[in-house]
Amino acid sequence: MNGSWHEGVDPEVLEDIDILVGTALGMAQEQLLERGAFLPVALATTLEGELRLIAVSPDDLDEEPGEPEVDVDAMILHLYSVLKLEKADYRAIAVISDIFLPEEDTDAIQIAVEHSAGTAVSAIQPYSHDDEGNWHYPDPFLDPQERIVWPEGPA
Repeated sequence: MNGSWHEGVDPEVLEDIDILVGTALGMAQEQLLERGAFLPVALATTLEGELRLIAVSPDDLDEEPGEPEVDVDAMILHLYSVLKLEKADYRAIAVISDIFLPEEDTDAIQIAVEHSAGTAVSAIQPYSHDDEGNWHYPDPFLDPQERIVWPEGPA
């Protein structure tokens, strides 16, 4: 996505997006540092401007012995279902997930942001962990994002 995605976008919308992306990146990095992984969650900006965390439980656990397998895709779909049902309470949302970038052969934090005013963008921050226990986070980049919660355009 080129750098001009924000041209013509209301400054308050840009501020909502910046706050969601910054908060989401901080949350995901904290979880990676503490646990080495994270499950999908969402953040929402209420109509009053407050941030709200939205989480769902992993429903489908593998019944085999050992480490349970979580259906991350089902969790993301469930998050979007909840967000669509509650969209009248929010002016912006962000779904945070852990993805793999095959072209770069690395994991990444994805923050899919959607604003009720019509803007949708995905911030992607690759990350890696070295043998000394250090986490590395190159600068995030932006990609287009499909509108899911407000597919019809501005609320």
